[in-house]
Amino acid sequence: MPSFADVGAIFKTVREIDLQVIAAQAQRQVWVAIVGGETSGARDLATALYLAPRVLPPEDASFAMAGPLLLTFENTALAERAELVVLVLDEAHTATNAERAVFQEWIAADKKVIVVFNQALADTRAAALSEWLGARVIEGPVVKREFLEKYFVPTVLQLMPEYKLALARNFPLFRHAVAMEIINDTSIANAGYAFSTGIAEIMPVLNIPFNVADMVILTKAQAFMVYRLGLIFGLSTRWQDHLAAFGSTIGFGFVWRTIARQLIGLIPGLGVLPKTMIAYAGTYAVGRGALEWYDTGRQVKRGDVENYFREALERAKTVVGSLGDKAPKISAPKLPFGRKQKEILAIPAETGD
Repeated sequence: MPSFADVGAIFKTVREIDLQVIAAQAQRQVWVAIVGGETSGARDLATALYLAPRVLPPEDASFAMAGPLLLTFENTALAERAELVVLVLDEAHTATNAERAVFQEWIAADKKVIVVFNQALADTRAAALSEWLGARVIEGPVVKREFLEKYFVPTVLQLMPEYKLALARNFPLFRHAVAMEIINDTSIANAGYAFSTGIAEIMPVLNIPFNVADMVILTKAQAFMVYRLGLIFGLSTRWQDHLAAFGSTIGFGFVWRTIARQLIGLIPGLGVLPKTMIAYAGTYAVGRGALEWYDTGRQVKRGDVENYFREALERAKTVVGSLGDKAPKISAPKLPFGRKQKEILAIPAETGD
């Protein structure tokens, strides 16, 4: 997850303008070779790559992609084209000289290799691990979704961060994890942008624009987030198919930020952290609402998104709580007509409308 110190990453996210680049990243064919014997669990792992919360619709993009290459050690030639090699072994497996030779060829070719022991290694762990130096080694039952989501999926994504969109579009098992990463990254980016523009409001010398344009930028980042989510869930690359179906949720986020700015922005130079929290929470809520829609096909109601928003505000306290120390120290603004500051800051709990 990026931090607020990653200024380059933040502004790269909020300034993206080319949907075609994102679509191209998601549409890449990812070649995954799963190598193992008939009883190793390799076939089970290949099947598990298509686990999804619901039955996939016929038009899901994963059906048009090539599946994993299911290979044995006696037939590993096709592994040369793979971006990732997953070697599935049972607990009692001891590598043969031929297997060690093939494995060393993968390592020498700089292949990304994961060795999965399809059970706990128990007392043989040290000896087993020594045979596969240069690979990521994990252990657990490949037929258990909990193991796959907790260990296998994160290991693959750590090895292949540049393929995360394509992995999720190719193989549904990765979709929820990649979706949450996209939502978190975009929420952090929008919060960082709001924080930066809030500071610019205090210190114009930073030369970061903060007017109506920031509403457009933050909302655009949300739209790109929804587009990415649609792509990884196997939808078409036409942005209209995504935003038209979920435009109402984007609208909710815009309304929240507009109201927040009207309240917090009444006194320039104050309220930077609350403004940042609103940017984070609004983006997170939109992303979670979109994820619910893509993941389950269930209609998302305003109340659902509002619940996500309240949940996100709690998360935002942790995310932006440390930013206060980074803000420049300023004196309170001079107030007109000698009134006390608390009279200006007081906002009624209810408007009486």
